[in-house]
Amino acid sequence: MKASTVIAFAISLLTQVGYPLAAMLLFRRRTRAPWRLFAYGALIFAVFQLFTWLPLSYYLDIAIGMQLRSEMAAFIWMMALAFCTALVEEAGRWCGYRHLFRRERYPLSWRNGVAFGMGHAALEGMLFIAGLTFIYLVAYIAIANADLTQLVAGLGAEAGPELQSSLLSIARTSWDQPIMVALERVLALPHQVAWSLLVMSSLVYRQKRWFGFAVLYHTSIAVIVPGLARLAGFVWAEGVNALLAAVSLWIIYRLYKVIEGAA
Repeated sequence: MKASTVIAFAISLLTQVGYPLAAMLLFRRRTRAPWRLFAYGALIFAVFQLFTWLPLSYYLDIAIGMQLRSEMAAFIWMMALAFCTALVEEAGRWCGYRHLFRRERYPLSWRNGVAFGMGHAALEGMLFIAGLTFIYLVAYIAIANADLTQLVAGLGAEAGPELQSSLLSIARTSWDQPIMVALERVLALPHQVAWSLLVMSSLVYRQKRWFGFAVLYHTSIAVIVPGLARLAGFVWAEGVNALLAAVSLWIIYRLYKVIEGAA
């Protein structure tokens, strides 16, 4: 077990939990956005992603995706999953604006849309991604401190080539991997807020094309970043992701001008 890797995991977990929390606190302090709007964003993620689509997509990926042998088929499957994920997630946001906001009579303003998107991103990062990172850290410590040969032998016939490869991959985790996960979560926040505002714009202006923009932009990021990670590695993928995050920040700024100007 490498101390540098354990420290990197600790930094990654602190970033995944502390960054969205700090962003929400700062935004609320400056805008006085109600906490309930952040909670609504978290609720929508839980209902439409965490407890429904994510488990289903994981099952579908094992049942179908893992059986695909050609690179083209695997790429098409990744695009299909990315599109379905984007569609379900943005549909959830639309339902949140359409029903939760209307019930409490919250206006469809830029401030409220940003708070809604931040709440969505916060639960995704602080609970889901950070939870997976913590589980991976526990597995790394357990496997790195064990004799891998004896561990595989103890599993008997269940230790097939794929399982052995997975265990070896966990044992060889380097410090940069959890840091890349933390960076990805930092860059995810602008994306979530941009998608949230695009979906809100479809209701503000009663034009479906804004919802289509949100789904298309979400799908593009969900295909480009993982695709580059497979082809060129995480460094290139997150470099492009940083450029896309800059695009998301520009969208957030432009929609501030458009939405607040129309108010």
